[in-house]
Amino acid sequence: MADPLPHRPAFLLPFPKGTTIHLQTYRGHNPDDKKVDMYREGMKIGSDILASAAGLVHEHFDPGGIEINHGNGWFTTYMHMSNRIAVNTQVRRGDWVGTMGSVGVDYPHLHHEQLFVPGGGSNADNGNIVNPLIQGRGPINMDPDNPIIMVSTNATPDGHVVAAAEVGHGGGVPVKFFVDTFADAPVFPSLTDLHATGTLKKGTNYVFGKHRGRVTKVGPNFNHFWMKTDPDIGTGVWVSAYYLSRWGNDEAKDNNGRVLPDV
Repeated sequence: MADPLPHRPAFLLPFPKGTTIHLQTYRGHNPDDKKVDMYREGMKIGSDILASAAGLVHEHFDPGGIEINHGNGWFTTYMHMSNRIAVNTQVRRGDWVGTMGSVGVDYPHLHHEQLFVPGGGSNADNGNIVNPLIQGRGPINMDPDNPIIMVSTNATPDGHVVAAAEVGHGGGVPVKFFVDTFADAPVFPSLTDLHATGTLKKGTNYVFGKHRGRVTKVGPNFNHFWMKTDPDIGTGVWVSAYYLSRWGNDEAKDNNGRVLPDV
């Protein structure tokens, strides 16, 4: 089907290349044929969210949202993110713009819209939402009874996927990396303390980076890396990367497989 609207950018899914994304809507998601809720297969929370096309991040809004101005009257919105890029940042297609979260909702997902303002303009609103055209598919008429599954092809023009650690956030907001832990883990106030003062609960948690320190060893399994975090119970800063459920000995990576930055 030919695109009935002029100058639409070649929008891609706002997720890293190769990831499988479920696109859904629901009745009352007004307009439910145009608004899209996106879920990443195999990763409930914490996925990098990428710009679907080049543009200027011109607005923050609640809950956890940004709007990108792509020019020629075209805009995209990204919502419910737990972390987001600063306003007035110029982005390329595939640049990191946020982290998928559950801000303002009960279940983590990305709410995404394409908007068009005829004749151009500096802002768009709910009345400008249009049926999305994504990776050459569409314009799509979203159907609550028929979710769509697509595989993202999104990366920067040079083929690189930009991660959160590579961009500035403004305001001194620490970058969070999401990791899965297989058990409740002790949290220590320093890398030299032997007495835990807090607990990081089993499940998906965020950390800020890693530092090499004393080894944690149980049987054949060991890890020298410690991750900076916020405990669920008590106080403290450092938790052993030994508790990461996805990785092996002396590995400290997030759920996307990125090596955690040194802090």
